[in-house]
Amino acid sequence: MSANHTNPKSLSNFKVDIKIKLAALWTSLMFLYIYADYFRLMTPEKLEKMIQLKTPMGPTTPGLLVTFSVILIIPALMIFLSVFLKPQINKWLNIIIAVLYTCISLLIIKSSIGNEWQTFFVIFNILEVVIFVIIIVQAWKWPKVENV
Repeated sequence: MSANHTNPKSLSNFKVDIKIKLAALWTSLMFLYIYADYFRLMTPEKLEKMIQLKTPMGPTTPGLLVTFSVILIIPALMIFLSVFLKPQINKWLNIIIAVLYTCISLLIIKSSIGNEWQTFFVIFNILEVVIFVIIIVQAWKWPKVENV
């Protein structure tokens, strides 16, 4: 078979736009956040601490809830922003946010290692870091317009 000959049963593989790739990566990340937090509710004393308004960052306050909300709102908005922002802003926003969140995930991994009940959480965070790295690489390699 020659390299130019295509099998009639070959599946087509359309080129996916970088914006769609980034939105899909941020969407995957949000699912990881949701499931990690859901499973974390099943760890010893987690619900009791929530009822007592205790968090790993100290007592629950309205300001702390706003901070946690913003931390989760940003990746959720990146799904939308990755599709609708202009390329130059989009590229750098994806890189900056992904680098920042990689640092947060690495801190979470560091604080969770050694606790048997947090092993699953470390796995989720490692996957998050992998996705952040893919986001950074994809955004960095954003396709350029060819001058004709």
